[in-house]
Amino acid sequence: MEAPSTPSDAEQSLLRWLDSEPADAVEDDLAALRARMHDAFGGTAAGPATSDALLCALAERMGDIGGRLRPLLLARQLPVDVPLFEANEQLCVLALDVATAVSAAAGRAGRARPGGGAELCEYAIGVVTEIFVLSALAAAAPPAGTWRLAHDFAAHHEVAAAAADDPLRCAYLRLLAVAVAQPEGLTGREIAWLYDFLDARVLGAAVLARGTGDTSASAWWIDLGADLGPQSVARRPAPSESVLGGDLWSFNPRPMAQKLGECIEWVTARMTAAELAGMQGEVESLDAEEALFPPGLSPLETVALLRRLRSHWMAAPVRGQPRRQHQYVVQVGIGLQSVWDLGSGGRDDPALLQEWMVLNESPGGLAIMSVAGVRGEIEAGGALALRRKPEQAWSVCIVRWVRSDCPGQVEVGLQIIGQSFHPVMVGFRGRAVQQLSPALALPIMEPLRRHPAMLAVAGTYASRRFVFVRGTQTVYVAQARALGLDLQTPSVELFQYEIDPYPI
Repeated sequence: MEAPSTPSDAEQSLLRWLDSEPADAVEDDLAALRARMHDAFGGTAAGPATSDALLCALAERMGDIGGRLRPLLLARQLPVDVPLFEANEQLCVLALDVATAVSAAAGRAGRARPGGGAELCEYAIGVVTEIFVLSALAAAAPPAGTWRLAHDFAAHHEVAAAAADDPLRCAYLRLLAVAVAQPEGLTGREIAWLYDFLDARVLGAAVLARGTGDTSASAWWIDLGADLGPQSVARRPAPSESVLGGDLWSFNPRPMAQKLGECIEWVTARMTAAELAGMQGEVESLDAEEALFPPGLSPLETVALLRRLRSHWMAAPVRGQPRRQHQYVVQVGIGLQSVWDLGSGGRDDPALLQEWMVLNESPGGLAIMSVAGVRGEIEAGGALALRRKPEQAWSVCIVRWVRSDCPGQVEVGLQIIGQSFHPVMVGFRGRAVQQLSPALALPIMEPLRRHPAMLAVAGTYASRRFVFVRGTQTVYVAQARALGLDLQTPSVELFQYEIDPYPI
């Protein structure tokens, strides 16, 4: 057996620095880490001669810096500021190098003795998970090679044949489960919460198997030789064999979706109890009661997220209409309140208007990109209105996904929910706090919607009956009956209604 090589002076210096307290500013800590890693390893990643102790210390520092970047990313609106975006990108690239070296060391230890390298395995998959989390919080793609490393790790440790509660299997399944839930369509808080929430209780129900025999609507296939996430069978059938020589696996999250039903029932029951106690106006965050949910989302937000997850995991979304490439400039108003102000002001306020570029469109939606910066908060599930010319009516949209592959630039996918709107104020019966809230009254939109609808701030919908006030040349007041929620996001909710023929 070869004796372990002696660490160089630079590596010993790096290890001593890693054992010291990190800098107060995360940017300074990251810059110092980059410089010391360059001194220790040159322009290459850590090699086979690097000690396990140094690799573990590097992984821990990556996790520490990532943990300090998370709240900064959560506090920023998209697109993320250029300095923060670049710092996050640099950390992800460094972390990928470290994860690759740790994974290789774990493989060598496993070959040397049965069960060897277990601790290194946990470090490796932990760093890979941190890369995915930080990339998603910045609405960016993970560095090239991240998915390939995750697949290599899963194949080497045979997680497809592992027990349902095996930690390494659960860690790999967590990456797959979030990927098929379309993280670009989640807010930063939802992404952070989801990674904390998914554990063996839910992940243990997922189906992960060798081969691609599963052709159901909820099935996904994985090419272990490719740098790609899971691919939907419904959108793209699995190839007969891997083009890159890797094995093909299948992943089915549908059993996890069924498991979420229990969680939804639990939260809904808690919300109902709060309403009966007269506490509906005070929606609190879920505590760690029964260790069921992590903190970070209110009960309303938790239910909305779990329902969307269940929908994605039950059957992969399939685009029903083709997209056409276009490029033209549109005026955009961001946020429900801004759109409401644009509709009620009688004139266009330049402070509320922005110019964006349309990239492609279909009858039901379009993709747009910022061309001159972004004012206002862009997040998945938010409301937005756009029009091509000032004399045209505003089209009301829901933000379906957000991507930011370059610093300072953001691309947004939109679903059109109304070709025009009227600004109104709505008030629901049965609320602890009686007040009117701004909403957008949307016309019938056949064949998707056979009744008029309201787009309101999340949490507005509280009972079947409500009143709305529309101020035109004369004030119009009506009582209506809600027909149930069509859509619920952290920002807004959409519900159809009909005028109540028997007002109270």
